[in-house]
Amino acid sequence: MTLLIKLLIAAFLVFWTFVGGWLVVKHGALFGPHADHRAETPGARSFGLAHIGAVWVGAFALAVYFLFL
Repeated sequence: MTLLIKLLIAAFLVFWTFVGGWLVVKHGALFGPHADHRAETPGARSFGLAHIGAVWVGAFALAVYFLFL
């Protein structure tokens, strides 16, 4: 059972790494200026980007922690 859980966590880490890579590749389209919402400030966009980064790093760190627990 422990091996199965560790394999699932390892699979999650591989998937999560690909999601992070996709976010980096699509950075301009996802986090760039929005043509339909010109009132959005650069600060609001950077806060959203920081939040997404924190969630990504936090989930990765938790998965690594439980993988080696």
